Amino acid sequence: MLGSLLSAGLKIISAGLSFLMFMFLARALGPVEYGLFASMFALGTVGAIVALFGQHTLSIKTLSALGEGPGQAADRRQMMRQGYRIVLAGISLVIAVLLGGGAIAGALGFDLDMRYLIGACALLLPLALADLVSHQYRAFGSIFWALAPRDVVWRGAVVLACLAAASLPFFFANALVAMMAISVTLMIIVALQIISSIKTHRHRFAAPPDVQNSPKMPWRISAWMWLASLGTMGGSLNLSATSLFLPPEQIGAYFAAQKTSQLLQLPIIAIDIAVTPVFARLYSQNDIAGLRNVGRNLAMLVAIPLAIGAAVIVGFAPQLLALFDPAFISATLALTLLAGSYLVIGLGGPTRQLMLMADGERQVVRMTLISEAVGLALIPILVPLFGILGAAMAACVARVLFTMMTVLWCRKHLSVDTSVLSLVPGLSIAR
Repeated sequence: MLGSLLSAGLKIISAGLSFLMFMFLARALGPVEYGLFASMFALGTVGAIVALFGQHTLSIKTLSALGEGPGQAADRRQMMRQGYRIVLAGISLVIAVLLGGGAIAGALGFDLDMRYLIGACALLLPLALADLVSHQYRAFGSIFWALAPRDVVWRGAVVLACLAAASLPFFFANALVAMMAISVTLMIIVALQIISSIKTHRHRFAAPPDVQNSPKMPWRISAWMWLASLGTMGGSLNLSATSLFLPPEQIGAYFAAQKTSQLLQLPIIAIDIAVTPVFARLYSQNDIAGLRNVGRNLAMLVAIPLAIGAAVIVGFAPQLLALFDPAFISATLALTLLAGSYLVIGLGGPTRQLMLMADGERQVVRMTLISEAVGLALIPILVPLFGILGAAMAACVARVLFTMMTVLWCRKHLSVDTSVLSLVPGLSIAR
């Protein structure tokens, strides 16, 4: 609970700064360039998640389950080194695929704006490393240092740069320049965070020579963790696919609706950050009663603030979108639908994190593939008919379907319910 409160406090600041960051960027760039920026940001986010190869989630599961004794120092050291090697290789591979694919498309005569790919590549490098370092800090119990650098410092720096745009217009001359500026800023912050992590947690990797070993990390679990992690890019993938059917100014409006609705992720992410290591420890101890108790408490903690937040966003949807650009009011219905989808996810509880920590990686992958395939398949049908509202409808279907499947799986296979159903007499799992 204390961890959830700390992460919630940081996420409140982060949510406000994130909203301001994208709002000021929209005002500085204009509807068309902001639409291009949104496409870059979405593709860069997708690329970063792919490049991580699940090492961020695997690091929490492995490092949290390891003991604190010197006998595990070599295990922790090997886990950290392997994670960095795999992620750096993944980043190089994804950048090569994006730029190589763009060059081939251009040679074949396709009209592809290379700025789109270059901007995405510039973002995915610091974004992937930031995710890995943040998860490692969380595994060691340092929630503040896991969240503050990217969620507060980086976003705050971008907001300040936006405010200074009148005197420093070269920072936001166009979408590509803006993307390069925010990416370099994040890379500097991540580099400092990595150096600080090595110094702060040096004692966790030191052990007497007689207990040193060279463990091999579980590649099978790593592969499934990677496939499972791809589900977190659903919103970015939805926007990237939508951008194939709509002009940049409409993509900008939809991106504004996405970022506004993501304010509802505040209590969801705060819970996930604090509870994931707890799930790993309780499951390793086969403490089902403890898992059930944590799930029920989390349901009580998140339900009311999430419902209030959804009501506020839906009630003031036009005014919130107008803060980005008056033309973005056209995305009001899309924002309402997206807010509803996040409400469903929150009321379902942190089922995804529970499954990943309870050896349910394969089931998460299967459910992710099913739900995201359905959502993506609906985009070519709904977007031409309903525009950005159709894109929001596709995203909503995918999220609701995934949430329903994970809640049912946790109830059936773990006898644990993290959803609001655990608070309803007659629907909760018997203890």
